[in-house]
Amino acid sequence: MSAHNAADEPWRLERLARTDGRVRELLRILTREAPDDESSLGEGVWAKHVTALHDDRGTLVVRMSAKLAASSWLPVLGAVVGRAWNGEDEGSVAFQVEGSVTLMALSDILAPEGPA
Repeated sequence: MSAHNAADEPWRLERLARTDGRVRELLRILTREAPDDESSLGEGVWAKHVTALHDDRGTLVVRMSAKLAASSWLPVLGAVVGRAWNGEDEGSVAFQVEGSVTLMALSDILAPEGPA
């Protein structure tokens, strides 16, 4: 976890830790338990494929593996992260594949409407 200006604003790191906890809690609620683990499937995906959280002046940047970016789990995690971060009165979330400089907005990950 890292944050812009964390030395002067340590609360940003505390906020990231709270957000991580909310994401894990929501994933435990929404996804079934992993067969050989105490966590849920979603929490396992989160732990394995999300490599960093960064607070960039109120925008949460979720750094992730390329494998997660190409999977059907990305919209699920996007919705959960968006909800968890919104709990901090911030709405801006972006995703970044590890090693890339390109950011993907949450709106690009989530479908604008449900099934037809």
